[in-house]
Amino acid sequence: MKLTLSGRVERGEGMATSLGCPTANIAIEQGVLIPALGVYVGEAQIDRVWHDALICISDGRTGYNLKMEVHLLGMNQDFTGKHIEVVIHEKLRDVIPFPGEEQMAVIIADDLVRARAWAASRN
Repeated sequence: MKLTLSGRVERGEGMATSLGCPTANIAIEQGVLIPALGVYVGEAQIDRVWHDALICISDGRTGYNLKMEVHLLGMNQDFTGKHIEVVIHEKLRDVIPFPGEEQMAVIIADDLVRARAWAASRN
């Protein structure tokens, strides 16, 4: 499965950054075709450069506002206001509720290990 989504990066709440996984946040407009909510691996292009990426598509805390959070592997920059194109390759897991920040950090760290392994297998 490959699906391409794009949009302008918006400022997020900083939660992922505080957990060591800064993300480029993109709101998903109604009517846009998206895969099931979940955590995926793929690629993202920003400033005309492609990067391997860990991608989360979720409905946020409200359950109404669809968003895509994209972590560019090996990057730690603020891309707010820039245009990003994301190609989703494969699903790692479903979105799950986290009981707390500590558990969230452990699961995100595991997601990053799996995303890096996926990226290494492609090169």
